[in-house]
Amino acid sequence: MSRPFRLVLASASSARAEVLHRAGIPFMTMVSDVDEEAVAAELGSPDPETLAGELARAKALDVVATLLTDVDDAPEDHTGDHAGTAATPAQNEPALLVLGCDSVFEFDGEAHGKPGTADVALERWRAQAGGTGTLHTGHTVIEIPDAEGALPDPTRQRRRTVSAQVSFADASEAEIQDYVATGEPLGCAGGFTLEARGAALVRRVEGDPNAVLGLSVLALREMLNELGYSLTSVWAD
Repeated sequence: MSRPFRLVLASASSARAEVLHRAGIPFMTMVSDVDEEAVAAELGSPDPETLAGELARAKALDVVATLLTDVDDAPEDHTGDHAGTAATPAQNEPALLVLGCDSVFEFDGEAHGKPGTADVALERWRAQAGGTGTLHTGHTVIEIPDAEGALPDPTRQRRRTVSAQVSFADASEAEIQDYVATGEPLGCAGGFTLEARGAALVRRVEGDPNAVLGLSVLALREMLNELGYSLTSVWAD
């Protein structure tokens, strides 16, 4: 029988939260304070898949550090009960697992994160309309140590990067401008979403659609299994 666990999502992404909600997985959230550009600069010139994995790891580690050093900074609870303020669970309590995720879109061999501005989003969409790119989503799960003052055990961490091919419709200039004007693509890797307006401009997805939304539930189940936890056990709670 696997040990019960509580999941902390190290992300402010509403799409990732919705994936967990739909999958029936209770969770808490704590947003990381990672400078994505600084992480990328420190890595040099990583390929997009590697960058997605390293950003996910950095975000998970940032939240783990906060939980271990600031007991007054508790995650926001999405389970229906109160999360409390304890940073590390006692041995007979559910384990605390932090999940970090990040997505990087690869198009023509280049890494595309969030456009940030309308001008950048317009430029990218004019290039990618009618084309196909790869959305890489990195995942890192880190178990919070039970012992007070202990550091995370590297053997109690798991990483996965899940990639999916995304083919776009041959959108017109007017359609591209209309989409960018909504503001939706500015804060999304690759400048598009699959769960909202952007779906009208996506022709096909090959691979895990949840990974395109930012969180592969299949990858999460596999990582938890490797650490001795059962994702499906939460459905019986």
